[in-house]
Amino acid sequence: MEQKNLIKQIYSEVINPGNCFHCGLCEGLSKNLFKMTYSNKGPIPKLIRKPIKNDISDLKKIVHACPGRGIPYNHLSKKLITYKKSKIIGNYNYLYLASSNSNQIRQKASSGGLVRSLLIELIKSKKVDYVCALDEKENKILNFDVLVTNSINKILNTSQSIYQTTPLLHKLKELKKNKKYAFVGLPEHIASLRILKVKYPKDYAHIKFLISIYSGTNMYPGAIEFYLKGNGVRNINDIKKIDWRYGEWPGKLRIVTKNKILSLKKFYYNYLIPFFISKSCLITPDFAGELSDISIGDAWSPKLENKGHGYSVAITRSKVFDEILIKLKINNSLYLKKINFKSAVQMHAHMIEFKKVGSYLRIEKLKKKGPVPLYDLEPKNVTSLRKFIESIIGLIISIASNKIVKILFSLVNSRILGFIFKIIRQLWKSISKPTKRKGLNNIKIIKVKNKRVEEFLKT
Repeated sequence: MEQKNLIKQIYSEVINPGNCFHCGLCEGLSKNLFKMTYSNKGPIPKLIRKPIKNDISDLKKIVHACPGRGIPYNHLSKKLITYKKSKIIGNYNYLYLASSNSNQIRQKASSGGLVRSLLIELIKSKKVDYVCALDEKENKILNFDVLVTNSINKILNTSQSIYQTTPLLHKLKELKKNKKYAFVGLPEHIASLRILKVKYPKDYAHIKFLISIYSGTNMYPGAIEFYLKGNGVRNINDIKKIDWRYGEWPGKLRIVTKNKILSLKKFYYNYLIPFFISKSCLITPDFAGELSDISIGDAWSPKLENKGHGYSVAITRSKVFDEILIKLKINNSLYLKKINFKSAVQMHAHMIEFKKVGSYLRIEKLKKKGPVPLYDLEPKNVTSLRKFIESIIGLIISIASNKIVKILFSLVNSRILGFIFKIIRQLWKSISKPTKRKGLNNIKIIKVKNKRVEEFLKT
């Protein structure tokens, strides 16, 4: 009976109300009980057999670590031993600007090649036996899976940033307990793994290091097909290769088809976001992977963008990665420079605010419809103007995600849409920036209690 109640809880709190984060945890922690299945709203876990008594232990872990139920960030952040505290980007040791000195690494990367540099060093120094990262399956376009490897060559050639909802935790049960792993994921994946490591330390001691990629927005499947239609390509099977961040940083979307090569600047192809933005990225406050050992993102600033070289911003939350970064700098493998908190936040101020304040406002609205993820931190005294801005954002997403609207806009050339979107985006940012920036500077994040927090306080 208990197993049925746990299944009911997963469906009533997460899957049915649309709070699934598509992470694959259900499949990854159970024994052939769930299977991630395709949908136009991202991969969703499907129950493939009746639960039995022996499933109870696995189901409890799933319920406990599911990001769709919310993450007690304030509670869990205390488990990290760090020098500095922050409720904006998470507790941390140091903030860095970094870029690989290897042209081979940097040219294959999305930004500064830092993730690849760290993974290679972890393997070479034997701190881990394998690394786990998302990669596109060989000869299978838009079909992604977790790559578990110790091959330097495979690490070098893993896919760049992938802007599509994709499971990452569905192979957890396949990892060997007598080996050591480093795991690269989005903030929600890292948060779930941190819960497992805190709650069940012996069971997940083999997952040694958690590396998070900054994550602002993600998209449902269908975005690439939408882009192709606007360029006269009707059959997705015509695609030979996709690069999401091809060429000199910040890169461009590049698609090689049987008959032609399509390309679009990164800031142009962002026009796809309103049409395909996933709900999961709208209902999480975590942009910077606050529960990781190290978090890495693009170092956005006009000065660096004009260089076109490729730089990453890194937030260390573990002495191990502080030491690795210094070692790589001494070896001349890495350009490394400490930056201050203000500089690190300004690089992503708009998106941090979108998460910290925006997610709270969106969740407050969704509470009227049913269960929502529960967090133990929230912004205090959000202004009426900021609430109005969020209403406009919500209206735009609601209209753009409409099926008929998608069909109509898919007929428009992507370069035209991209150019228009860039102009509108710049105009919108200039209008909303003062309110958002002021809100971020004056924001006060307070602790709150709810039943999700209580689950952790009991243990």
